[in-house]
Amino acid sequence: MKRPPYRVYRGKGKEEPKVQIPEEIDTPQAEQLVSDLYKLLHFISKHRAKLLSFLLFALTIGGFYVGYKFYTMKAEMKAAELVDRGIYYLDRGKEEKALSYFERAVKEYGGAPSSRLAKFLIGKIKGESSYLKGLASSKSYLLSPPSKTTLLTWSLDGGKLPNYKVERQEWTHPEYLYDKLLFALKRGNREEAFNIYSAIKGDYGFLPISSLAERLMK
Repeated sequence: MKRPPYRVYRGKGKEEPKVQIPEEIDTPQAEQLVSDLYKLLHFISKHRAKLLSFLLFALTIGGFYVGYKFYTMKAEMKAAELVDRGIYYLDRGKEEKALSYFERAVKEYGGAPSSRLAKFLIGKIKGESSYLKGLASSKSYLLSPPSKTTLLTWSLDGGKLPNYKVERQEWTHPEYLYDKLLFALKRGNREEAFNIYSAIKGDYGFLPISSLAERLMK
């Protein structure tokens, strides 16, 4: 006689479920939830083609955007490296070598922020206004104000100021007023010069440029 399998000797006591399942809930809220879910599924099924087309369109646009951001970030990193090298040599008085790096950044990565800084530095070093005119009319808080004031300063010897106005909130506004003061004195317009000097003393009396303006007026 064979011995019965091991499972025959196990206890046959009733096992309690580990998770207690609540009784069925039957409320108006539950019925409304089920109804809404069925409506949603019906809507998705009915407009499946349009929804898939929209999803593919969104994914395509998102892919282009991510690719563009990646490209611009990579370009900026390379441009910044070239500009950093140029500034390194510029600090050591090697202008020609510095210019070679700045010009390379502008040529190869013209749209990168660091390349715009390189363009400004090229214009300042070479004294060529063509590099600064585009920056002056841009909305760059960093590069537009100094480009404007640089062009204004260069135009003083010519006897006519270009049509660039530096607003009060721009950080080179004191320099802009000082240039206007020089121009007014050069033309012999003492009244205009005094008004400009008063604006400098009133708004920027704590800056060294105020002392320079005072000496000019004397």
